Amino acid sequence: MAAAARMLRGTNAQGGALRMAERVFRLTLGACATFAILATAAIFVYLARTGVSGIAQAGIGDLTTGTRWKPEAGSYGGLPLVIGTLATALGAVLLGGIGSILAALWAVELAPKWVRATYRRFMTVGVAIPSVVYGWLALVHLVPLLRSFAVGIYGPDAQVGGEGIAAASLLLGTMIAPTIVILSFDAIAQVPQSIRDASYALGVSRVKTGLFVVLPYVWRRLLLALFFGFGRAAGETMAVQMVIGGARKLPENLFRPTTTISAQVVMDMQNARPGTTESNVLYSMSLVLLLVSVLGVLATHLLSRKSKGAP
Repeated sequence: MAAAARMLRGTNAQGGALRMAERVFRLTLGACATFAILATAAIFVYLARTGVSGIAQAGIGDLTTGTRWKPEAGSYGGLPLVIGTLATALGAVLLGGIGSILAALWAVELAPKWVRATYRRFMTVGVAIPSVVYGWLALVHLVPLLRSFAVGIYGPDAQVGGEGIAAASLLLGTMIAPTIVILSFDAIAQVPQSIRDASYALGVSRVKTGLFVVLPYVWRRLLLALFFGFGRAAGETMAVQMVIGGARKLPENLFRPTTTISAQVVMDMQNARPGTTESNVLYSMSLVLLLVSVLGVLATHLLSRKSKGAP
């Protein structure tokens, strides 16, 4: 009896320690989740408060339609920054997004199984490459190539070069390609095999099955992948700054220097003292960039809700 009682007390003590450890673990998880929510909310609130203050000081009209960005002279025309951001991000999606989806389709539907697995792992490595590496390689190799191309189009006397929207779009298209490939790869791979078998039974080739059966089946998830790529391209800073030229003006063509919101914020923040109009206006432009990203997230959320019950 005594031995049984000691064993029972030991079991109860061990159970109590496990329950205590579980409660501590639950509290730790809750604290981490709460911290993440509060930190994100604090960033949004601070950026909104400071950004709205900058809009009030500079004027919403100048920030959205003005074409002269020169904070040191009290001029805050943000249109070149917005146009540069949207042009490079959309160009990146057009140049890198469609090809990435087709590459994922090839890997899943047409490539041998060993190539499929190797290809996805290789794309994972591509996602991990630092952006400054992409930017440096583009500055050394892509910019001179585009300069020669632009001179060939416009002539040797034209004011064109390798830096500009074309270089930034090609660079960003390359940078976002691995991410879009992986997201598209996973979406296509989850299409039920019965869908493909039904198409094959009707005599449709593998290529046509991939293009006209598989892709339409997962088009919403592929569109989500493009949205993610657009968001990364719009927010990229250092790599874009290395190849876009940094000119604070509207681009005259694809081969003339211009700038983007994130690149210009990095360039001007070192001279903007906290609390000044210059600093607040930079927060205003950052708020614009945030709103662009939020709209993209809301669009993806809406598409996800509409596609419930579908892959």
